Amino acid sequence: MNEFHGVSVMMGAVTETDSLRETVLRVLDVCDHRDLTEIIIGYSQHVTTESLAVVKELAAMECDVPIVTFMQKRRGISGLVDMIDVARGSHCLLVASDLAQDLSSIALMIESAKKDGSVIASSSRWMKGCSFYGYGKAKKLLNFAGQLFLRLLFGSRLTDFTNPVQIAPTELYQAIAFENEGFPILIEMVLKPLRLGYRFKEIPTNCYPRTQGKSNNSFRQTAAYFTTALHIRFMRKKDILKPDSALYRRMFGDKQI
Repeated sequence: MNEFHGVSVMMGAVTETDSLRETVLRVLDVCDHRDLTEIIIGYSQHVTTESLAVVKELAAMECDVPIVTFMQKRRGISGLVDMIDVARGSHCLLVASDLAQDLSSIALMIESAKKDGSVIASSSRWMKGCSFYGYGKAKKLLNFAGQLFLRLLFGSRLTDFTNPVQIAPTELYQAIAFENEGFPILIEMVLKPLRLGYRFKEIPTNCYPRTQGKSNNSFRQTAAYFTTALHIRFMRKKDILKPDSALYRRMFGDKQI
């Protein structure tokens, strides 16, 4: 189950231009194209004219890896669910289009998924040897405290719970009942599989300040990460999945959990 047959790499576009183009080119450069089912670019209803021009340029680019582009139906960051819905790879990988992470880790995550597709290969900014570039001391300390809180809350040895750059089975993502429209949806991508008992393998990565575009995250959205985490920790496991999904039926059947 969950054997790796190819990954759908997903990224969004709102205001990004050069960084979006470079993200696609870097993914194509660091990965074996035989491992890439497709690159999906979902663009917001509020995409800028400049960003949309780059999306169209990438869609028209000659490439042996299909580049799929479309306007998202859902609002804001929750548009990533639209990308999950159309993904054709056995696995999915969300990457930021602002070059905020070392994309060389993608190839290592793919190799991990090829060895065992049922294990989620996730990137961690807190593993030994990793660095946060352009992070203020206060922001880094807050991130560290948040990771410690989540480690205790979930009884897990993961070092990075708030970074959704990970390769997970598409079937899992498509079965999850995502609840948030804002940035806390990103922590759902990590914590809901964790609660369901999926195993994780962390891959080290460096973190960089965004080079282009403006983040729509906020302190209020960041605080909502922790209320979302508490909600997920104490919700019934069966409520994590859509009841009409095949994964739900295999995991729970008619059991009340």
